[in-house]
Formats: sequence, C-alpha cells, structure tokens
Amino acid sequence: MTAGHGALAALALLLTSPGHASPDGTALFAQHCAACHQADASGTVGLAPTLKGEHWARLGAERSYLPTVLLKGLSGPIKVGAETFVGSMPAFAQQLSDAELAALGSHVRRLQGAVDEAPLAASEVKALRELPGSPPQSRQRRAQLLGS
Repeated sequence: MTAGHGALAALALLLTSPGHASPDGTALFAQHCAACHQADASGTVGLAPTLKGEHWARLGAERSYLPTVLLKGLSGPIKVGAETFVGSMPAFAQQLSDAELAALGSHVRRLQGAVDEAPLAASEVKALRELPGSPPQSRQRRAQLLGS
C-alpha cells in the first residue's frame, strides 16, 4: 500500500464515521414518528392521521409546511378524509438538528410519493427554525393550505 492509498483510506474512514455521516431519515422516522404514524406512514385510527393522500398533495405544494410542522409541532383538531383527529404532535426543534430534520422531512416526502423532488436541505430547516411558530399556528397554516 502506498502513502496515497493510506491517506485515502483514512479519509474514507473519517467521512463514514458516525460524526460525519449524513442523518438517516428512515431511522429517524422509525425512532420518532412510526409509533403513531406507522412505518409506512398510513396512520393509526383515532390517534394519528396518515401522512399520505390527497391532502398531502396540497400541503406538500408548500415546501416549508412539513419542516415547519416538524420544528414547531401541530395541535388541535384536524380533519383527514372523514376522520377528525384531536391531539398534539410534538415539536422536534429541541431534539433534532437541522440536518436530521431535513433528512426526516425528506423521508416523509418520499413516503408520500415525492421521489423526484430535491431533498430538503439543512439550510432550509435552519431558516424556518428562526421564524416564529407554534403548534396552533401550524394547524392554522394547514387549514389555509387546505382551504378549510
């Protein structure tokens, strides 16, 4: 092995170490979301709505909506299809970094079928993190986007 190969191997090890690895949106979803929304995002009757469907096609049209909900949370009654949910989704701003929230949001968007969409960037989440917001404000924005 030449000195160049050794340096490349060391660089590869450094870049794949846990401190430098990109966050895994699938694992983050399993850890933070799947207990309520299920692994396939189909939701739990009476507890948490599906994260798929026609309503998400409209909500997802505003790229900032999902990361804002992940950052700020969502509370109060919402209607999905014929079912009304009354609850509270926690805000993850204090638990997850911008990069983790971007990876998580990108995973959710893939579950929703947005496979050709550019992944969310940590810089987008960071900009949203700095804006005011709250769980009730997320619900109000949801209602505006859905026209309800």
